[in-house]
Amino acid sequence: MLVYYLSLYSGVTLKSLFKTIIFIIFVIVFCGCEDGLKQTQNETTKKQTNTYNHFKVSDIIIDENYKKSEFYVPVYSHIFYAQDRYLKLAITLSIRNTDLEKDLYVQSIDYYNTEGKLVKQFIKQAHILEPMASVDYVVNLDDMSGGSGANFLINVASKNDITQPIVQAIMINNSGNSDLCFITQGIIIK
Repeated sequence: MLVYYLSLYSGVTLKSLFKTIIFIIFVIVFCGCEDGLKQTQNETTKKQTNTYNHFKVSDIIIDENYKKSEFYVPVYSHIFYAQDRYLKLAITLSIRNTDLEKDLYVQSIDYYNTEGKLVKQFIKQAHILEPMASVDYVVNLDDMSGGSGANFLINVASKNDITQPIVQAIMINNSGNSDLCFITQGIIIK
């Protein structure tokens, strides 16, 4: 009712007032999406160049004074759904420092294939992962070099007792008519 009286008072028709309101809403939503898109593009650029503020290269030498752990993470670059048919999967490895105050040192992130051969080293020297921060690495959908029995070995260390980090891998394929997504947990083997 208020809109009707305003339109009569200002000489604007209800239809043009409605169009103006829709346009304003569209601009607000579009600008909000643009900011989200820029943030996602910024995160993607950092991921591709490994230039994070919260995950930096360290010159520290990790010796016997550090507490060390090694995580084994099973992953799948593809899974079979019939004898000779398979579905490709993109892999995202996620390493999360769950401690509120202390840094986690990530010494190595190595990707192995089904035969147990090293396919790729994602980092060549220790990095510091800040408290409550996370970092992830992606094996693209079309990269089947790991095979159906691929895995990551991640070596981490800390100066003091810290809360146990979380290491997970997420496999996904949402192409075509099928959507598939599942998670595997890293297991401490050392």
